[in-house]
Amino acid sequence: MLENLVSVAGRVETTPFVVSALLFAVGYLASYPVVSHDVSFLTWYPLRVWRRVRGSISPSDSWHRLFVFLLGFNSFSLLVNFLSGFTVVLPPVFALFLGINVGVISVEEAGVAGLVGIIVNPVAWLELPAAWTSLAIGFQLAETVAGAADPLESFRHLFDVYLLVVLPLLVAAAFLEASLIRLAGATEDGV
Repeated sequence: MLENLVSVAGRVETTPFVVSALLFAVGYLASYPVVSHDVSFLTWYPLRVWRRVRGSISPSDSWHRLFVFLLGFNSFSLLVNFLSGFTVVLPPVFALFLGINVGVISVEEAGVAGLVGIIVNPVAWLELPAAWTSLAIGFQLAETVAGAADPLESFRHLFDVYLLVVLPLLVAAAFLEASLIRLAGATEDGV
């Protein structure tokens, strides 16, 4: 089983993973001036989604509801990152905008401290590698679509990475995040 997991994880090529992380970082760092200068066409989407997420869940929700919501939201988002490879051009755009979107929300919630806070956020330690992996396999799929290879075969080959690497990271992140949200809710209630 472990050999199979290592084999599947080995399908993620280093260069697309690093490029995904770097594009995310560029977007993340760019989010501060984007918010500071109120570049509304770049802040509208992440803030709208964030308001909807905050309206959909609260610290008083059951742990199960939080877990299912967080896992569903994140797994769908990262599946879209992977599937963007069928378009060829969207994986780098998605990587950059993921950084901007996460950064905009961080800055709006806590200013510069929000940007730095990602370093000490254990949920981010799970979600970011999952995101970069989903983008990396999106890049790899895009390379196949742009080349002469069979994109559906590549999709099947890379979908195992999504199932066996990305999803388990998201399950662990949702477990941790739901627990932290419930803990924050209990603290607010004085329990």
